[in-house]
Amino acid sequence: MKVRDQLMLAAIVGGLVLMFVLTRAYKPERVRPGTPEYDAYIQKYVEECLKAPGRYDIPATTAPSELESACQAAVLQADRFNPAARPLKH
Repeated sequence: MKVRDQLMLAAIVGGLVLMFVLTRAYKPERVRPGTPEYDAYIQKYVEECLKAPGRYDIPATTAPSELESACQAAVLQADRFNPAARPLKH
């Protein structure tokens, strides 16, 4: 292997490593439970659920006094199952 070939190989490997680092290094952070942003995110979906409870698989026979707690539970369960759907932190 000549010096030129070694330099080309080093440049190719270096470029691949650089691309890997650049694509993996910065991952935007999602809002975490307990923060005001998370509470606003959950409250937004609870309000949506109160307007259309059928979309959240809440029975129509649910008493109005229990509807808010049922919506809260449904939204929190959906959040636990899919935390990647949380909004990005600003």
